Amino acid sequence: MSELVSRWAGLALCGIGLVATLALAAAGDLTLYIHPRYVVFTVVLSIVGVILFAAAVWVTATSRRAAHDHDHDHDHDHGPGPRGRARTLSTLVTGALVVVAAVALLVAPPTTLSAERALSTASAADGGGDAPRPSLVGSDPTRFSVRDWASILGSGASAGDLVGQQADVTGFLLIDDAGAVRVGRYAVTCCTVDAQLFAVPVVASGVPDDLRSGDWVRVTGTFTDDAGATHLSPATVDAVEEPDAPYLS
Repeated sequence: MSELVSRWAGLALCGIGLVATLALAAAGDLTLYIHPRYVVFTVVLSIVGVILFAAAVWVTATSRRAAHDHDHDHDHDHGPGPRGRARTLSTLVTGALVVVAAVALLVAPPTTLSAERALSTASAADGGGDAPRPSLVGSDPTRFSVRDWASILGSGASAGDLVGQQADVTGFLLIDDAGAVRVGRYAVTCCTVDAQLFAVPVVASGVPDDLRSGDWVRVTGTFTDDAGATHLSPATVDAVEEPDAPYLS
């Protein structure tokens, strides 16, 4: 068993990764993990990987048969010494790793980055992020995304600067332990590893009590001075389904 696991565990992990990637691509869920521009590239590489994987399986299987024929000519001692116990432990750990990878990649449903992760991330409204600030002059602000408004606020715009500007944004709610509310969305440059949160503070009293952190909403309203801070004062807050493309690109 130990020899079997050591010989096939690496290939099993590679196979699981390839199957998971192609299954996500077929279901249209690969964009939950990478930017849409890289989907075709990833699928092509995965197909190449499948070909190499099949070749590796063939080489491993044929070399195993040769080794098995050779083993019949030798009598090995696999007594239960310290080295034997260490090898057994290594086998169990490796086998468990393969099982965990299979469950995580093939069984668990794909999901977007969670609100819990976002709550531990500083809002781009406090720092502006790395996105350019859109101009309000000659623009339709109702077409601005959460990232646009977060960049405007992060660059120092106040409620006085935004008087009369109508906002219409879609994102997920972020409600911290103190009751402060933000509406946010992730932007992905390459993959979710580099995901950056953009969020806009919302007047908490304007959010229905039945909504929870992580719920996707469409918020319309105007910006106002809320206890010395610029917050979006909602006219409407409607629960919506998570968009097919949840990340901004």
